Amino acid sequence: MLTRQIEANWTVLTLPGRFWKWRMRGAAPYFRQAHSEVLDRDYDVVLATSFVALAELRGLAPRLSTATTHLYFHENQFAYPVRFPREWDTHYAVTQLTSALAADHCHFNSVWNRDSFLAGARDWLRKMPDAHPPGWLESIARKSEILPVPMELSASPVQTRLPGPPVLLWNHRWEFDKAPEVFFEALYALAGEGVDFRVIVCGQRFRKAPECFEEARSRLGERILHWGFAESRSAYEGLLQRADIAVSTALHEFFGVAMLEAAHFGAYPLVPDRLSYPEIFPAEYRYPEGALLPRLRALCSRDDLRMDRRALTEPYGAALVARYRDLILGSGADGGEGAGHDQGDQVGQ
Repeated sequence: MLTRQIEANWTVLTLPGRFWKWRMRGAAPYFRQAHSEVLDRDYDVVLATSFVALAELRGLAPRLSTATTHLYFHENQFAYPVRFPREWDTHYAVTQLTSALAADHCHFNSVWNRDSFLAGARDWLRKMPDAHPPGWLESIARKSEILPVPMELSASPVQTRLPGPPVLLWNHRWEFDKAPEVFFEALYALAGEGVDFRVIVCGQRFRKAPECFEEARSRLGERILHWGFAESRSAYEGLLQRADIAVSTALHEFFGVAMLEAAHFGAYPLVPDRLSYPEIFPAEYRYPEGALLPRLRALCSRDDLRMDRRALTEPYGAALVARYRDLILGSGADGGEGAGHDQGDQVGQ
C-alpha cells in the first residue's frame, strides 16, 4: 500500500508471512546472502518491521548505517501470549529490544503496544544480574511514536440489513491467542436458549487450527452461512457486508484491523474492554470480562445493528497515509531510494 501511494524509489525485500521465529533469527543473514547486491547500495531510508533483527542487519550490511532507520512494531514479544512458556521465548523479545536500540525511530501501532513493550522490557532488565545498559529504555521511549496501521477500504455505501435472524461474524486468525473457544461457547449458550442466529467464520488458517473449530462446525451445523478462508478480497468484503455483529474474544490485540474492517462495512463491533480496543472503539462497543454472552443476547434482539460506522475507520485512511508520506520523505527519501524489509502481513515496505 505505501509503495503505491508514496512516490519514492522503493526497493522491497520480503519473506512469506510464516515461521515467525525463524524469520526473526534468519531474515537478516538471509537478506545479506541472498540480496547482497541490493544491500550494498546507498539508501536514504530503511523501513523495517519488528520481525527483522535490525541491529544484525545493519551490522551485516554496513552501507545501511548511513540511512535513517524506522522500526515498525506491529506487535511485541514481551506482551504476546505464550501458550507453553519456555525460558528461551524471552529471547525474541530481547531481539526486538536490541532492534529498537539500533533504530533511529520506533513506531508502534497503538499505545497498548508501546506501553506493554516498555513495561516488559523494564521487567526483563530488572532480572539482569549486572551490566545494565544505561538509559536503554529512556532512549527508546524518546524516539518512539504511535503510528496506526493505514487501511485501504472501500468507499461504497453500507449495505442494509437483510431480513432474517442476526448474522454473527468471526474474522480472525484461527489461533489460540484469539480465544475462539470463548466465542463458540457463547454461541452454544445462545443456541441452548433458543436464540435464532446465523454465523460466518472466516479468517486466516495455518497448518494446525485449534480443535474447537471442527467441534463448532459440527455443532453449529445449519446455522453456518460460510466457513473458512475467503479466497479473494472481494469475497471477504462480501462476507463483511452480510454480518450484523462482529465479535472479538482476543487474548492479544495490538491494533485491531479485522474488527475495524467489519465495522467499516456496517457490522456492530463487539470487542473486549482491554488491549488496544479502548483506543479504537467507544465504550458502547466494548464488553467487560464475563459479559460477552449477555451482550450478544441483547444485541440479537435488535433490528438496528447494521449502520454506517465508517467514522470509526476514517482516521486510518488517507490522512494516516499522509503521515507516513511526511515521515518517509522527511527522512530524505524524496528523489532517492527507499529500502524496505517486510515480513508477511506486517506494515512496512
